[in-house]
Amino acid sequence: MRRLNEQERRDALNEILIELSKSQDILKEARDRASFFIRLEDIYYNNKENFRHYYSDIFSTLTLIDGDSSMGSLDILAQNIQTIKDGYISKNTDENGDNIDISKAIIKLYDHTNLDIARINYTKTITNGTMSELAKNRLLVENLEEKVRESEGTLYQISNKTLDDLKQLSNKVQSRQEDMQKEYITILGIFAAIVLAFTSGIVFSSSVLENIDKSSIYRISLVAFIIGIVFFNLIWILIEFIRDINEKTIRKKWIWLFVNFILIGGIIGICFSYKYGWFLKFEKI
Repeated sequence: MRRLNEQERRDALNEILIELSKSQDILKEARDRASFFIRLEDIYYNNKENFRHYYSDIFSTLTLIDGDSSMGSLDILAQNIQTIKDGYISKNTDENGDNIDISKAIIKLYDHTNLDIARINYTKTITNGTMSELAKNRLLVENLEEKVRESEGTLYQISNKTLDDLKQLSNKVQSRQEDMQKEYITILGIFAAIVLAFTSGIVFSSSVLENIDKSSIYRISLVAFIIGIVFFNLIWILIEFIRDINEKTIRKKWIWLFVNFILIGGIIGICFSYKYGWFLKFEKI
């Protein structure tokens, strides 16, 4: 067996993922499957401690494949990873002559790969839906602007009206344009809040899950509450900005006070629990 250092193992695993995404027939022959089994055993097996792949490496490689169709397809990659997981057979032996078994590592690779593929596809669906709605709203605004131009043309054609009547009509047209701008900003603000909340939630949850085994329960809980306060107040400020633009005065401030009270109470509770060691027994487990 080849002895690879950590960086070589990471690079080799990324190369395997890219190769598996290019063709559905790459694992058709038994010798081809055996070749990938051997390469994976070279990557994952270590006589001291088995190699653990990096979640960030898998995500970056899948993002690269998804962004360039010439590199392959995520659907093909998912099928080939399934084939490797279901058909894995040990091909090498260790120093004692025993068969090397990396089936658990392959299952983790299969799970992490499919999880990221599902997340990338879901994000693309949300993004495409948002872009479609923005396109519809842009078309609506263009139609309204066309009607405004027609109204202005009609305004210039009126010659028998008095000066007061013309001023009143001009004020109505201007008021309509301002209302259009408010509606457009409101629509963009709503979608910005949706995208911000979704993206922040995905990034935060990924970061917490990836590093959950590296920090204590107190630190993870404290960071979660602090980030919750920041994002909640950020979205609340955006909503208040939209309300001010549309001259809306109805505000349910008790919701803002209640949520901030809960989050701040959580932070204080974490501090007390850390001081008195309330969750120490769970952390030992």
